[in-house]
Amino acid sequence: MRRRSVLLSAVSGALTGALAVSRTTTAQEATPSAIANHPIVGAWLVMNPSDPLNARPAIFAADGTLTIAYVPSSTDPERGVVLQGPAIGVWEPTGERGVHLTYLQSLSDLNGTYLGTLTRDAYPEVSDDGQSFRDDGTQVHITFRDAANTIVNEASGGGAEAASRQVHAIRMQVGNPGFLEATPVTGTPTT
Repeated sequence: MRRRSVLLSAVSGALTGALAVSRTTTAQEATPSAIANHPIVGAWLVMNPSDPLNARPAIFAADGTLTIAYVPSSTDPERGVVLQGPAIGVWEPTGERGVHLTYLQSLSDLNGTYLGTLTRDAYPEVSDDGQSFRDDGTQVHITFRDAANTIVNEASGGGAEAASRQVHAIRMQVGNPGFLEATPVTGTPTT
């Protein structure tokens, strides 16, 4: 009786393993095409509506990686000036035009002392024409970790409440880095 039980367990385990490998292989085969052909792939100028407004170029690569060049410093009410590295991360499609992204930034003070990291999960959606995207901030999740990687602060959106302000981006093109048409200010040279 014991041999039969062991044999059935082994057969069951082997079948489960084979099915898991089969499902994983199928998912891996589908993912590269879905990522490479997604409308988010390319270079974007992301406008951060913080105070003051600032721009950050971003690259969504066809392999599902992400790089964002943030302004090199920000002001924290408790720490003063904080230096922030580029954001490096990954993204995956959530639909025909939507993505879920996760990125990490390293932080330090003006003396070069490592302060920890900021991790952000966000869910931007590309417009129908593929030339812009928006994230309303309601699904954003932000995590701050100290130098020992201990979570010291988190913020999440939920429903109508946003964890961050709405972010929008314009696709970069040759001759237009992504800024919206601006009205010239009086006295500003136009040539």
